[in-house]
Amino acid sequence: MPLTGSKELMRSINEKMVLREIFLSQKIDRASLARKTGISAATVTKIVSELIDEGLIMEVGESTSTGGRKPILLCMNPAYGNILGVKIGLGYLQLIIANLTGEVVTKQRIDFGENSEPIRISKLIKQFVEDRNRNHLVGASVAVSGSVDSANGVVLDSFILGWKNVKLGEMLSKQLKVPVYIMNDVDSFTTTHLWKGKLTNCKDALVITLGVGIGGSLVVDGNLYTGNGGAGEVGHMTVRENGNRCSCGNLGCLEAEAGFGALVNKIYRKTKSEKLSMMYRNFQNTEMSEMDFIKLALKEDAKVTGEIFEEYATLVGIAFKNLINIFAPEYLLVGGEALEFSGHFLEKAINYAKKNAFGNLGKRVTFDVDNFGEEAWTLGGVYKVIQEEMFAIKG
Repeated sequence: MPLTGSKELMRSINEKMVLREIFLSQKIDRASLARKTGISAATVTKIVSELIDEGLIMEVGESTSTGGRKPILLCMNPAYGNILGVKIGLGYLQLIIANLTGEVVTKQRIDFGENSEPIRISKLIKQFVEDRNRNHLVGASVAVSGSVDSANGVVLDSFILGWKNVKLGEMLSKQLKVPVYIMNDVDSFTTTHLWKGKLTNCKDALVITLGVGIGGSLVVDGNLYTGNGGAGEVGHMTVRENGNRCSCGNLGCLEAEAGFGALVNKIYRKTKSEKLSMMYRNFQNTEMSEMDFIKLALKEDAKVTGEIFEEYATLVGIAFKNLINIFAPEYLLVGGEALEFSGHFLEKAINYAKKNAFGNLGKRVTFDVDNFGEEAWTLGGVYKVIQEEMFAIKG
């Protein structure tokens, strides 16, 4: 019995290693698989044959020959099944369906307004799947702002949504009939870059996202560090004593001082533009309305808006500096909706951090910006499902 168990375990490990290498390589031949995984050529050939029979992988033509027969290339079979990725934002859902290669098949944004009641949100997600999915659904992942218990699929605290101890994973799994993984949204964002983006070769890194909310995540020794379900909540570090009231209930949090809501309020209080004042009084509290207001403010009152962005740059620079002093990362990646306005603050924030960080820590950090855009928030969840459902050893 123990021997059989050991053989089955080894077979499972080898199969997952082969499958993962095919996914990461996108296209690879059998000999290269054996070389990269350290598994014997005969075992690789047997595993590949079984995976093809299962429909998980497929042959996709030939590679260049170095002599003799041209090696046949293998890749994940995109027709095997689809994966749902969701981000729940302030007043909106961002949804994608991707295949097993991570390629986005379809996507949609749904604005749901101020009613973020969990049952309503789960019904909107289910309806999207029923309307858009045309293949077997392998699994789903949902990214939310706040602290989560990923192991049990529970949103512990999401101040932006007004949720506390919401068993979202269980709720959606019953509706979709597939495994559902719940992630912090910045962790999902970071996972995208760890798998296919700018963090693939980083050992220690910080990720900061700026927009309506401000979030962060940590990469330690090449892996996402989640702590006890709340690591990286940089938006709730205090940057101003007795400052603005934050959604978390505290005063002077970075998010309360430098989130889009704070920017909009500061511009409104200082501007003499009647057009901006009217828009402020009329718009709903949604992410796009705040984006629209800031865009209009740059046109209607560039002077005041520029002054507000000067302060914003300093606040963001202080956050960068503090985090660099604590973690001494090799790499700091910036993402989020605020990158649309990066020309008004980012260089100044980076320069502040480099100048004021302890010793030469700031000068040793490589600063970079996200290049995925909105899909970074949902693709990480897709990769999470692929990791757990395709590559993880389950005993």
